[in-house]
Amino acid sequence: MKNFLYAILWIGIIIIAIWYLRPSSKPSYIREEFKSGKTIEVPVDTSLTRDNWECTGDCSGHNAGYEWAAEKGITDPSECGGKSESFIEGCEAYANEN
Repeated sequence: MKNFLYAILWIGIIIIAIWYLRPSSKPSYIREEFKSGKTIEVPVDTSLTRDNWECTGDCSGHNAGYEWAAEKGITDPSECGGKSESFIEGCEAYANEN
């Protein structure tokens, strides 16, 4: 009987630990700080690019523009060009970060 109670206790502890350590469904936040000193927390949205551009689908155009700008060492957004708006936005995102 004593072993049965210990088993039940351990099962209860394991269930509580699993429940407590489960992934949270709360959104993640990024802290944005501005030159004025104002700070806000913005929820992370996977449909946004690195520079908070909204993208459609899988963001491949933005990613391609970002990677191209990184390879070319683009630091001025006016140097970004192309036929795809999302590619240009990805390039500008890289330039704005650097």
